[in-house]
Amino acid sequence: METCINMKKTNHFLFILVALFLISGCVTSPIVMNKIKMKDQDIKLDTSVLLFTDNQLLTAKHQEKQLGTTFEYDIGFYLKNATHDSLKTIFTNIALSESLVSQDKFDLVIKPILVSFTAPVPALVLMSTKTEVTINYEVIPQTPLKPYTLTATGTYELLDEEDEKIYSSLTSKDIYTYNAVSNFGMHVPDYSYEAGKDAYMAIYHALKDLNSQLLIKLNKTN
Repeated sequence: METCINMKKTNHFLFILVALFLISGCVTSPIVMNKIKMKDQDIKLDTSVLLFTDNQLLTAKHQEKQLGTTFEYDIGFYLKNATHDSLKTIFTNIALSESLVSQDKFDLVIKPILVSFTAPVPALVLMSTKTEVTINYEVIPQTPLKPYTLTATGTYELLDEEDEKIYSSLTSKDIYTYNAVSNFGMHVPDYSYEAGKDAYMAIYHALKDLNSQLLIKLNKTN
């Protein structure tokens, strides 16, 4: 009987140790993504634009879990800034707002919507994450023109030589991120930077496509 009691105590002690190990091993690592950089159009449009980012976009996050680590993409915060920097390459006058109070003062209102985002953790750290993102732009011009929606899907795949150069420029631990300060002192493994490169390329491709669609649409209506 005493032996059985001792075994139960030992098993209970081992269970506590394993539980403590698992709990202590659970960490959250932010995926670090560089600031979006695009070439300016030769001639920018003087159309005044209100970039409207609602709470649903701003609070959007994506998580992938593996072996006690949660890799977190602060995708909403990133897209708020990335869409702004992207649109600045084609418009001279663009304002960023979380409200539509002043929309009548602008020629165009653009509301970005995150439709989907996937970034499965690969078997090996140095393998690509096969990241894919779909983004909508809800565009509201002044009356009598009707609102319309543009959609673009971007992937991590490098499509040409220019993409290869961009990808190579995304060096690990680059300080040029939208939330660089918040990354300091946190647990940021190498995978977070590698995954960030794939996410950057997917978002870059989607935003570049949206810019092209938007220019075509505006040229037709002018």
